[in-house]
Amino acid sequence: MRLIAPTAFKGTMSPLQAAQRLAGPGDRLLPLSDGGDGFIECVQQGLGGDINHVPAADPFGRIRSVPVLLFADGTVALECAKVIGLAGLDRLDPLKASSRGLGDLLARHRNASRIWLGLGGSATVDGGRDWPALTLPPTTVFCDVTTDLLDAARIYGPQKGARPEDIPVLTQRLSLLGLPRGPRTGAAGGLGAKLASLGAELVEGAERILDVLGFEDACRGCEAVVTGEGRLDASSLEGKLPVVVARRAHALGLPVVGHFGCKGEGWERAAGLFDQVSFEA
Repeated sequence: MRLIAPTAFKGTMSPLQAAQRLAGPGDRLLPLSDGGDGFIECVQQGLGGDINHVPAADPFGRIRSVPVLLFADGTVALECAKVIGLAGLDRLDPLKASSRGLGDLLARHRNASRIWLGLGGSATVDGGRDWPALTLPPTTVFCDVTTDLLDAARIYGPQKGARPEDIPVLTQRLSLLGLPRGPRTGAAGGLGAKLASLGAELVEGAERILDVLGFEDACRGCEAVVTGEGRLDASSLEGKLPVVVARRAHALGLPVVGHFGCKGEGWERAAGLFDQVSFEA
């Protein structure tokens, strides 16, 4: 028996779909998310809970139905990408895109016993500047990057539609909000900083999700671990989920197979962390 523990293959497979594709008869599935796409799916697959669909505004104010995961103890799990993410948008414009929909959703769940928030995959770079006044219950934020607030626009703005001339404008907007800086404050276009200012705990999503879902326990009785995502490149070494899985599995004495959609620059160095590597393209 193997443990099948991939994250999403962006644009093609969710974490659960990837796990199902990679699995063979008798394998154990543990789909994973670092806080980006598939966060709620992975938490429910591992811990149960009930999905409730509620209305929320997308980055341009259109109302759509988004999933909220509810637990019997009052814990609520939310996923940034499902509310203000890139999927389903007909345009990208970070100068106008707003994260207000996520702020409103958090306000709606302010009486939860605690909140787990997957923070990644947003189409916004606004630092929550138009969020409502908000008091949070104990909140853990699973961040998919370690970026500082003032690096968010430069590093991730282009993939959200920012033109070169937009980057200094977006960076200045973030700098004027008076938000804290430091690791993970730049997650989701500065929403890490906004949440930190409200007392939330920002954590490294890849490491924490393995703790929450009981990775070590899931490995018991397994002879190997299979992980992967859409691309293997030099950035995989910066805390990407498959690398975190490989390190944790090796610490348990288990060999690790990495399966990826494609190779990127610097893939060879990252591949050295796996006992076997394969690619779809």
